[in-house]
Amino acid sequence: MRPSLWTAARRFAIIIGACGAALALAIGCYALAVVVATKTGVAATTGTVTGLALHAPVTIARDDRDVPHIRATDEHDLFFAQGYATGSDRLFQMDITRRYVLGELAELLGPPLADVDATQRVLDARRMVERQWAGLDARAQAMLAAYADGVNAAAEREPTPPEYRALFATFRKWRPQDTFVAGTATVVDLSDSWNDIVARAHIRASLPAAVRDAFFPLTDAAYDVATAARTHVIVPALPPFPRAAIRRTVPHDATALWNGEPRTIVGSNEWVVGGRLTASGKPLLANDPHLTRGIPGVWHLVDLEAPGYHAAGATFAGVPGVILGHNAHLAWGSTNGTVAAMRVFDETFADDTHYRSGGITHEAVMREETIHVRFGADRIVRYATTSHGFVLERSGRLRHAIEWPAFANPRSPIAAFDGLARARDLDDARRALARYPGPTQNFVLAADDGRAAYYLAGDIPNDPRWARDTVHASETAAPLATIPFAALPHRDPSPDLFAVTANNLMYGREYGYRLSASFSPPYRAAEIVRALAQRKRYTSSDFVAVQNDDRSLPDLEFARSLAAALRAKHRDRDPAMRPLYDAIARFDGRIASDSPGATVVVMARTEALRAFAARLLPADAATAYLALGPAYPVMLQALRERAPGWLPDTFLLDALRNARDRAGGTTQLLRPYGEVFAVVPRHVLAAFGMTWWNGPTYRGRSGAFAPAVQGRTAGQSFRAVWDVGDWDAGGIAIPLGESGEPGSPHYADLADAWARRELAPLPWSAAAVARATRTTETLAP
Repeated sequence: MRPSLWTAARRFAIIIGACGAALALAIGCYALAVVVATKTGVAATTGTVTGLALHAPVTIARDDRDVPHIRATDEHDLFFAQGYATGSDRLFQMDITRRYVLGELAELLGPPLADVDATQRVLDARRMVERQWAGLDARAQAMLAAYADGVNAAAEREPTPPEYRALFATFRKWRPQDTFVAGTATVVDLSDSWNDIVARAHIRASLPAAVRDAFFPLTDAAYDVATAARTHVIVPALPPFPRAAIRRTVPHDATALWNGEPRTIVGSNEWVVGGRLTASGKPLLANDPHLTRGIPGVWHLVDLEAPGYHAAGATFAGVPGVILGHNAHLAWGSTNGTVAAMRVFDETFADDTHYRSGGITHEAVMREETIHVRFGADRIVRYATTSHGFVLERSGRLRHAIEWPAFANPRSPIAAFDGLARARDLDDARRALARYPGPTQNFVLAADDGRAAYYLAGDIPNDPRWARDTVHASETAAPLATIPFAALPHRDPSPDLFAVTANNLMYGREYGYRLSASFSPPYRAAEIVRALAQRKRYTSSDFVAVQNDDRSLPDLEFARSLAAALRAKHRDRDPAMRPLYDAIARFDGRIASDSPGATVVVMARTEALRAFAARLLPADAATAYLALGPAYPVMLQALRERAPGWLPDTFLLDALRNARDRAGGTTQLLRPYGEVFAVVPRHVLAAFGMTWWNGPTYRGRSGAFAPAVQGRTAGQSFRAVWDVGDWDAGGIAIPLGESGEPGSPHYADLADAWARRELAPLPWSAAAVARATRTTETLAP
């Protein structure tokens, strides 16, 4: 028996070993195939591609950054070639964005993404984009169709991106309507989220009535920047906080309002000066949008020229034309308006399909969606729409319907941006913005006649509550008029204009509308104004320096309060606290990579904000409040005014001790900021272990409240300074690279220049493009 058992055991071991070896071989072959696909999956940028649906040959000249400069004999060929260039550079990124918006990630990535898809399909993006497409004029439809044909031609002729090889998948043809899908990803990011509205209602229900408004100030009065105002909004002093009235548990009805974590708030900076304020006599314009950081980045740089059309700058991968940039006569930039653009309604459902409104039972419109799941069973999900809008929840008695103009009456912003690209002067640009539907943006414009202007643009419903007080009862469903474009905050064209916007409150006491529950704090705008006030006649170099400014005014104020608190308790002489005090006392407000003081202040601020929210709000409301953004200005106001009941005497010292403990001791807390807050741009497939396509590590700097924003997940997505009329000067920079192909030499080749804070020109004139050209590709019929 024993020899037989031994023989069986040996055979079993051999089989297991063989299986292990086979598995190891398979893994090795897979890894080798991915490596080979990465190295070979790079589109050509030289030679001639023939057999394309073009009227005449088109040239794509790429400069040393790989930016395509496209020259065509008509607009059809121009946008076809742009689609070809973007499809060559960013095909997988375009596809994954499309799948995310449409709720089709699980079809590619399997069961872990099925719930994400189910959530995404609450917003019926397919219906939205089809209605946007139907509302376009013939020229815009032709533009999108040519672009889509170019994308598909590149997908057919250029190497398959390595991500598809790694996933054993293929690209699905790009439709003209998919441009709207790609744009919707940013529309949702930049709109006032329904989760934000629900969270505000949840927080307000948790607070004593006397202090509710104080938790959502429009601005921080100590730093307010009147972008389009003669006066400043008055922020009332904090009333005493009635500690006995704090609810440690949330009422049932308020709990029902809660719908998950609010999204991370993103923002942008921009400023413009008229020609009388510059050394050249021509206007200057700066813009740096702050969006989610990843690799590849969201922007694709382009320079497009055909008879009657010439524009250059940045566009989203998947969107033709130029979104932010300049033409021969003017430059334009934008920042998020941070206004309230939607309403949330309570809906009481009697069963899965019936709800009551105005004392009457109504039947919801039901929509059934099939979510295809790779390596799993398909899921059938049903969604409801009421007379107010689409419904968030799929079950339960109390649900919430979203009334959003972008959903109820979807219109594409493509026509407005195309109008800016073709504008000959500020009057043309203003007419284009008057047609802009949203997401609501602050636009600055600078023209070659020496004048500059500022406009808030986009559809804003005139809602007396401004997403502030609570969600609406179903019975209060009166339609809302949209505020006329002429009544929105603006600054008329002038050669003497100096305007700064950074998602801050843009109007003053005299303005007749509130527009938002709470704007972003004005700290970046205030620092931009402070830094520029030191110049007399501005140059593009001045603007570049301010874009790279890492001084955080609120953190400097917080540090001074922290140092004063240490001195008041004589802890500045305590040997255990002295090193921290010294670092805080030396801190000059700069969130610099080599600064240990910045680390101490930022981590102490983080602990102070946690304690501030936890002290005054129930736990889930506190988490939501920190994510929404107003906590810092309110905490600073409480520190300035020493308002009764808001903060204990030991508040700041406790925050510093907590920061030291969380860091693991004084030595760890005194590490340089760049080391502690380093950032790695992540590829979308890094979540599945494919980290080899991640971007290079950036040392931490700047933080959230300095102009040169750099956070863990969001930061400056490009930096542009346009020297109007001298288009070969100034320029635009992106953080990583023009190509989204991991094997391309231009995948992350711009990272070092970005870290050095350099701004490269974007060649515009024929001579500048010729000098900068490194490769030339011809597309031909």
